[in-house]
Amino acid sequence: MMKTLRELGEEYEAAAIGVKGRIAVKRERLRSCGMNEAYELKSELRTLYAEYHDACEIANYLKGYYEPHSGKRELFPS
Repeated sequence: MMKTLRELGEEYEAAAIGVKGRIAVKRERLRSCGMNEAYELKSELRTLYAEYHDACEIANYLKGYYEPHSGKRELFPS
């Protein structure tokens, strides 16, 4: 089944929500962990924040692709 760009954008948006949930769980664990575990959790959080940001950016790009005000339509601008 072929999906529209809007539908794909909504999937990325759902993925971003899932990542945000994982971030919340790790942040909660960070509050009550030891020093060694905190270092590892902070590293994981940096990765998750980047993943969340990317998923949101791609979702917005795909969902607004055909909007007249969306400007350039380059995913990887030069």
